[in-house]
Amino acid sequence: MDERRPEGAPLTTREAAAFTSLKPSYLYKLACLGKIPFYKPRGGRLYFTRADLENFMLRGRRAADYERDGQADAFLNGGRS
Repeated sequence: MDERRPEGAPLTTREAAAFTSLKPSYLYKLACLGKIPFYKPRGGRLYFTRADLENFMLRGRRAADYERDGQADAFLNGGRS
């Protein structure tokens, strides 16, 4: 990616692919399916923001065993420690 690009500037599909380690064709597919947010000014090229890409990559978090165990204990104890 271009290091001279201002903070918050939109990324091209190629830059977004490099940022996410996904193929550009897969980003197009995700965009067409409505699975990832994008911008398409005047019906032209697709653009993405780093924040949107980071949120996309961080969704679907799975809790670790110790986190689930703590939640189960809290539920079974009725919120009492």
